[in-house]
Amino acid sequence: MTVLRRWVWPGLKFLVFAAIAVSLVRLAFFAAQPEGEETTPTAQLEDPTVTVETGEVVNDVEATGHVESVAATPVRSTAEGTVNRVFVTNGTHVEQGAPIIDLRVETPAEGTTEDGEPSPASVTFATVVASSSGTVSGLDLVAKQPVAIGDTVARVAPESYRVTATLEAAQLYRLTSRPSEATVTITDGPAPFTCTNLALSSASASAAGEPSDAGADGADGGGGSSGAEGATQLRCDVPGDVTVFPGLEVTVAVSAGSAEGVLTLPTTAVQGTAQRGVVTVVDDDGKRSEREVALGLNDGETVEVRDGLSEGETVLQFVPGKEAQPEDEFAEDGTVVTG
Repeated sequence: MTVLRRWVWPGLKFLVFAAIAVSLVRLAFFAAQPEGEETTPTAQLEDPTVTVETGEVVNDVEATGHVESVAATPVRSTAEGTVNRVFVTNGTHVEQGAPIIDLRVETPAEGTTEDGEPSPASVTFATVVASSSGTVSGLDLVAKQPVAIGDTVARVAPESYRVTATLEAAQLYRLTSRPSEATVTITDGPAPFTCTNLALSSASASAAGEPSDAGADGADGGGGSSGAEGATQLRCDVPGDVTVFPGLEVTVAVSAGSAEGVLTLPTTAVQGTAQRGVVTVVDDDGKRSEREVALGLNDGETVEVRDGLSEGETVLQFVPGKEAQPEDEFAEDGTVVTG
């Protein structure tokens, strides 16, 4: 009896549980199928498509940048002589045309005196004035110090600011005309405002265009500009009634037009960059064919189709051979996806 309890019954229980476990595994992974019947997949993979629809495209080109002080302008000597008088000191606010220094200019005279000595030089005085309104800096001249024509005798920093941002080369395709103003937004700052006198220039040219002696006395608040190769520098003036500080980060939005009631497609469906592109049209029978289209405004996600398609036609949502990348599917710079 002891043998039955200690060895036989536990052995039988183990065999029963083992048989149950094997049966469950067989049912789960090796279910019986009729002989000769093959398993075929029931799902079908199809490329996603979109329909050409009428919509609106608002083309605002955005870029991030910062606020900087307008660079100080040099005050250059217009004559050669020695310092006779200094009218202002560093930190003084002056208006354009205000006197900065007075120069004593000696001009040698021709001929000799009755005693045979060279005639004395004629003496005149020349006043060097401020080239713009602002605060004077870099004025370190003393009386009787010689000054040559073209020497920088001081700097005048305007009490104004500008916004600087960098546009990537691809964003320029979205600017259908040269802009003159932009909307600037400062995080946790004043309400969005319009900056004027907008100018575009090569980032490398902007950096190279800084005066060679800029910043020698710390007066040049611009601090120079830098940008990626091929980028374009955007600069515009901050209105005088808006309070800003150098170094503030800003978002600049340039309105490049809008279009309502036009045919539109996602940028992912177009192979091309601007003006013209290629889409893959899918007909009612599922047959595919490539078609060239004329492109218009582009907001970075949606592009205007001006010619080549009709409303209701179906095209592939993604350019064939181009894998969808969720994170940069719609590039912020507005570049249309290329194959």
